[in-house]
Amino acid sequence: MAYPMEPRSSLLLPPGQIHLTGPSDTLFMRSAREISQHMQVPIDMVMYALLSVISTSCQGRHRLALPNSQTKQISLAILIIVASGGRKSTLLKLLLAALLKVEREERKERNKRMEEYETELAEWDAERQGLLRAIKREHSKGLPVGETKHKLDEHKKIRPTKPRRFRLAFEDATDASLFTHLAKEMPSASLITAEGKTLFDSAMFKAFGKLNALLSGDRTTVDRVNQPPLELDDVSLGLLAMTQPGVLQSHLESRGEEMREAGFYARLLVIQPLPLSGQRFLDPNAPHPIWEAWREAERRLETLARENRLLLTAPDTEPMTHSFSDEAALCWIQYYNEIEAENRPGGRFEHSQDHAGKLAEMAARVSANLHLFEGHDGPITTETLLQAIDLCNWSSVIFHEVFQPIPQVCRDAQQLNNWLQGHRNRGVRCLTRTWVRQRCPNPLRNRDRLLAAIEELQAHGQVMQFVNGKTTVLDLTPCQPFAPQPQAQTVPSAGLSGVI
Repeated sequence: MAYPMEPRSSLLLPPGQIHLTGPSDTLFMRSAREISQHMQVPIDMVMYALLSVISTSCQGRHRLALPNSQTKQISLAILIIVASGGRKSTLLKLLLAALLKVEREERKERNKRMEEYETELAEWDAERQGLLRAIKREHSKGLPVGETKHKLDEHKKIRPTKPRRFRLAFEDATDASLFTHLAKEMPSASLITAEGKTLFDSAMFKAFGKLNALLSGDRTTVDRVNQPPLELDDVSLGLLAMTQPGVLQSHLESRGEEMREAGFYARLLVIQPLPLSGQRFLDPNAPHPIWEAWREAERRLETLARENRLLLTAPDTEPMTHSFSDEAALCWIQYYNEIEAENRPGGRFEHSQDHAGKLAEMAARVSANLHLFEGHDGPITTETLLQAIDLCNWSSVIFHEVFQPIPQVCRDAQQLNNWLQGHRNRGVRCLTRTWVRQRCPNPLRNRDRLLAAIEELQAHGQVMQFVNGKTTVLDLTPCQPFAPQPQAQTVPSAGLSGVI
């Protein structure tokens, strides 16, 4: 992904178009370029992974007011498809260092507070037991217990509060543990992993209905056996899954249709960087890397992460809400309307309206995260929104490549035609359809799939069907002159004879 690709035009939606007229000098782009250069990883991989870490730092304390009067979370769900050896884990280790540093500091503080809490709880419980014994004693003697009961009720109100656990990033978590964390510890967290298979195989993905609701910022209730339900209201959940293409393909084959139908993939920003394998050479004369921009970015991430400490002591504190400038609001509305127009028959999003319905909101969320990361004051500017639109437009192109591939019948037709070509190359003109079904590639031996594939090939002039007696025959080269009374041929092979 070159930056920029094209100068800004009047349209905001063209796929892959970059609207900024020159290389962006933002902290986000400077740090992304620096990491890409020093670690020799694709810059788009760095940008989208960094976006997820920024979102994890910001999403708990901030919200976004859209120009359509809706208030939204700013959490992001991102899928990065990278082959093995793409340095996924190395990149995540660098990007998460600031967040993990704050988590370690808070873990030490919590351990100290836990010691105090346990002492206070023991004292509180001893006093409670004394009041219970007093009530029992008074009751046995026939004395009034009202005053002691009142003291017990008041005592319950001052039960020591268990210190909450500070954690922003989870690599592997069950749905129960994550939901409990969001409800009882901190109302903000992200699932971040460099091994997408771990996430795809987890219990969390079996509860993708609730996962959808949380990614959207919707209220949801989690029922539990023999325990009170968990009420998850106004919590923020982010997601970053980095996975290999083969792992993703296996997931799509097993659960892809179900999760696409439920709208899970529509909530994702998707990127598939071109691999740099075979290009990452070491220069013995290269100067020592200077991490100037990234050190500044790390400090900013630390600051944003520490803001989440308020969620431990005052989880009900009203989040800060950000909005667009007047010019940026008009720009976002234009982008929204252009997307809506492409939902029409023949439009870019005719077959991906689930994705289109989330695209403008995702661009707004990205712009809010960039705005906070840069430390800007005031409303979100048009330039920040355009950078977010660039990132979402690029992701939209990849989304269609990954989740909106050519239809199954077209893939089947291509596979069948490749198989038939081997017979054409040996001079075979005609094959009976029954023979083809018995010997074609295994997936196509399903009658309905085979007939659909043959119809597709016939529509494009690759084969032609005709009836010879009671037998349906395929002409493999219908464009060539044919004898007045065609006969099905034999395959010129020593092991085969007769009509095929």
